[in-house]
Amino acid sequence: MEEICAKMDKILLEYLSLISALQEQWKQISTNLGSGFFQLAHARYTMGPHRLNQNQYDGRMQAITRVLISQKKDTDILNTQSEFICHYTLTTLEEITDDPKDNDSSSLRRRMIKDPENDIAKKQSKSRVIEDPLRWFGILVPSTLRESQRHFKQSLSGMVNIINLRNEIINKEAEYKLLKKEKEKFMEENRAKHANSMKDI
Repeated sequence: MEEICAKMDKILLEYLSLISALQEQWKQISTNLGSGFFQLAHARYTMGPHRLNQNQYDGRMQAITRVLISQKKDTDILNTQSEFICHYTLTTLEEITDDPKDNDSSSLRRRMIKDPENDIAKKQSKSRVIEDPLRWFGILVPSTLRESQRHFKQSLSGMVNIINLRNEIINKEAEYKLLKKEKEKFMEENRAKHANSMKDI
C-alpha cells in the first residue's frame, strides 16, 4: 500500500511539473508570435507593401523543416499494458536526406553528390539546395524581417515541444488512473478480509 501511494505521489509531482512546463511554453510561443508579427509589420512598412507580399513568393518553394514522428512502446505503466507514444522532432530537410539510416540507394546518391567529377551528382546537389525564403524579397533585406523569421522559427519549435509535453501529460494521467484503481482494489480486499475475520470471531 505504501509503495502504491509513493508511486502516486511521484507521478503527481511529475504531472504538475509537466503542466508548469506547458504553461511556460505557451507564454514563450505567445511572446515569439507577437514579436514575429510586429517585426513583420515593421519590415513591411520599411520595404513597402509592393515588395513584401504574396506576389513575391517563389512558386517552387519547399518546406525548410519537417516534423519527424517516432513511436516508442511504453511498458512502464505497472507492467500491465503497453502503449505506443508518439514523439515529434523538428528537423531540417538536409538532416532528413542525410540520415545515415537511409537505404543503400540513398547512400549511393549521397556518394554521387559528394563526387565533384560527376555531372549528374552536381545536378542532384543543386536540386537539393533549398534557398532561404528571405532571398525572395531581395538580398539586402532589413534586419526586422530576419528577426521576424527567427521569432516564427522559435514559435514552431515551441509548438512541437508543446505536443510532446501534452503526450507526456496524457501518459502520466493514464499511469495515475491505473495506480488509483490498484489502490482501490487493494483497499477492497483488505475490507473483505477484515469483514471475514469479524465473522469468525
